[in-house]
Amino acid sequence: MPFKNKDRYETVRTVIEPMACEGLRTLCIAYRDFDDGEPPWDNESEILTELTGIAVVGIEDPVRPEVPEAIAKCRRAGITVRMVTGDNVNTARAIAIKCGIVTAGDDFLCLEGKEFNRLIRNEKGEVEQEKLDRIWPKL
Repeated sequence: MPFKNKDRYETVRTVIEPMACEGLRTLCIAYRDFDDGEPPWDNESEILTELTGIAVVGIEDPVRPEVPEAIAKCRRAGITVRMVTGDNVNTARAIAIKCGIVTAGDDFLCLEGKEFNRLIRNEKGEVEQEKLDRIWPKL
C-alpha cells in the first residue's frame, strides 16, 4: 500500500513527534528487493524509492550523568550555554531540558538552521546584526 503525504503527516504527528519529545532519535526501518542484483549505489534517489516500511524505532543516547552538573558550573561561572545539534527540534529541546541548558517553561527558541537563517537575514540574504541580536539571547 503506497505511503501518501497524508500518511506521512499522520506518522510524524502520532509516532515520531511523541518519541522526539521524549528525547529519542527516530529511525525508519525499510527495505527493497533488487531483482537485478547489486543496487545502484551511486544513485541514492533511485535506491530510496519503492521501499517497504517495517517500523519506526526510537533510540536514546542518554545524557551522561556528569553533563547537568558541568552545565550548572558553566552557568555559575557566567557562561551562557547553547546547544547545536543535527537532531530533530523536539529531540533537541528534550535533551536541552535533560541537560539543564533550559528549563521547561523558560522563554527560549529552538530553531532549525533554515528558520534561523530566515530570521536573521534581510531580503538580500545578508545577516543583519539587529535581527541577530533579537534572536540569539533566546536561542
